[in-house]
Amino acid sequence: MAKKAKLPRFTARELRSFPTISSSQADDLKVDTGTERVWLSRMTVEDGAPYNNQVTVEKLRAGRWVMVRQYRG
Repeated sequence: MAKKAKLPRFTARELRSFPTISSSQADDLKVDTGTERVWLSRMTVEDGAPYNNQVTVEKLRAGRWVMVRQYRG
């Protein structure tokens, strides 16, 4: 079985240029491959986020979305 390619580590600038697929209370969904999703937070440190432009990567595992990585965009 071939290994699936890993999504690149997107910058906040790159993600802001992508269309928003969906919005949650604090994040915009920017990438959805069906098995991986990338969210860009709209929260800032003033809102209590660890840093501005937080990027969250989720993977679909056993039918559930699991956060696998968060980083400064």
